[in-house]
Amino acid sequence: MAIIRTKHDKDYTVMSNHHLRDPSLSLKAKGLLSQMLALPDSWNYSIAGLAYINQEGAKAIRSAINELEQAGYLRRHQRRAAGKITDTEYTVYEQPLCQNAPVEKPPAGNGLQLNKDKASTDKRKGSAQANAPFPILSGDGCDWKAYEQIVKDNIEYEHLAAHSAIDRPLLDEMASIIVETVCTQGKTVRVAASEYPAELVRSRFLKLDSSHIEYAADCLRANTTGIRNMKQYLRAVLFNAPVTIQNYYAAKVSHDLAGGQE
Repeated sequence: MAIIRTKHDKDYTVMSNHHLRDPSLSLKAKGLLSQMLALPDSWNYSIAGLAYINQEGAKAIRSAINELEQAGYLRRHQRRAAGKITDTEYTVYEQPLCQNAPVEKPPAGNGLQLNKDKASTDKRKGSAQANAPFPILSGDGCDWKAYEQIVKDNIEYEHLAAHSAIDRPLLDEMASIIVETVCTQGKTVRVAASEYPAELVRSRFLKLDSSHIEYAADCLRANTTGIRNMKQYLRAVLFNAPVTIQNYYAAKVSHDLAGGQE
């Protein structure tokens, strides 16, 4: 079969073929690594940013990154300032950093390294949702423990705690705010200066995932004004996250690709 090649004189990337010929990598991981190598050196990597420029969601991007990290093609380093994690630095390699080091094989079927705690909580989550989407809110109150587990599963709490740039106290506070809001017994919930039906707020908070948590943390880091009530601020950011996250990262990605990083 004939192969028609185009002339490469501009807008192309020169990279090693090593990862493309690595049989241990999934096609998804190979594609993501190729894209990361093709992005500008000044690109500020983030899972949400990579998800925005691809059709896959944040979970798929994270799984590919985990695979690349396990295979030695990527390293993540958490930056700290005054004892607090401020950012995550990604270092990408065209060839594995330690080619001779034994690499634990990922589970068959998806090429991903699964967290044992998450695997077990997924089973509990499935059990909790067997007869209803979520535990029932009754007049006797809310099943806090059940909702806490569901919320932590939804936002991939264990993964964020281990790999994200979000401080554990802030992560715990956001998880607590979500659970508290979901378990409200009132008919309305106050978000910022407005009152919303409790069912609407509860539904939106139960749809929050890890990308929304990372987005809320980004908003907090970028905020330059004084915050009088942190709890109300975080509740408002989390409530609006599903609506505003795409525009936020679209602007950020456009800024980075234009070479306008400060």
